[in-house]
Amino acid sequence: MVHYGEMDARAQRTRDQLESAILDLATLRPLSEITVTDIARAASITRPTFYAHAESPGDLLASVLGKELEHIREEFARAAELLPDGQVLPLEQLNRALVRHCHDNAALYRNNLVRRLPREMRDVLIDHIEWALSDHLLRHPHLAPRALHGDPEDAEYRYRQFAFYAAIAASGTVAALETWLRSPDPLDPDWAVRAITRGNAEWWQHGH
Repeated sequence: MVHYGEMDARAQRTRDQLESAILDLATLRPLSEITVTDIARAASITRPTFYAHAESPGDLLASVLGKELEHIREEFARAAELLPDGQVLPLEQLNRALVRHCHDNAALYRNNLVRRLPREMRDVLIDHIEWALSDHLLRHPHLAPRALHGDPEDAEYRYRQFAFYAAIAASGTVAALETWLRSPDPLDPDWAVRAITRGNAEWWQHGH
């Protein structure tokens, strides 16, 4: 008889094998050349088992990267919550964590970078940066430029405004990371952090 705990442990082992397989394969060759059969073989599972965990190789890789990006976002939020009232956590801290993530996974990102990253990899980066920046503005609403129209006291309108600014900054940050990853070796993380931080609108830190 198989107990639920054993089933959970087995499912987690399978998930771990899948995540390890996609990271290894995507570091060796482009995501566009990796098939479900390749991943199933590398993870020692069947194709139906793969589809029980992911829809595609890109979906699986985005999920793996998303775990680390979620951790970065949560750490940024946690650090912000520890600050005294009125103080704003520098965006440089978020930028540094993002650059470190890309640097630690440089082989993976560079192997899949032609002009831009594949949609799945690009979208997961943009999504998590957008969420982090939207939360930053919700935590410090006084930073955002004054609304051009609409009622600034309307919570839904204010959220849409913050999401708009977060989307602009997130897309720009990912494009900057792609440009940096295309640089010759050795990659300079400190330079990337400074450049991205300087590229952020000044009001993100000091208000408008």
